[in-house]
Amino acid sequence: MTASFRSIQAQVFTPVCSGCHAGGAAPAGLRLDVGNSYMMLVDVASVEVPSLKRVQPGNASNSYLIHKLEGHAAVGARMPLGGPFLDATTIGLIRQWIDSGAPQ
Repeated sequence: MTASFRSIQAQVFTPVCSGCHAGGAAPAGLRLDVGNSYMMLVDVASVEVPSLKRVQPGNASNSYLIHKLEGHAAVGARMPLGGPFLDATTIGLIRQWIDSGAPQ
């Protein structure tokens, strides 16, 4: 896996997240299936904490996605719900992608 959107989609969002985060019933309206995830994440306000962007390009520490993955979000449970949770290396690559500007 690399710190690119394509790799994160293929290795994390599609196999891990889109089991729940897909279709019209996706939690918080967040669809993480191919073709939807980028526009639903990058520069989009979180439903649970609207003052935070789901992904704030260049700022992983203030991106709600990272808060949810690391388990320190102000609202709701750590993701993926019920685990197993992503390992530190995988979260680090997602942080790196965000900190590099979250390019598509």
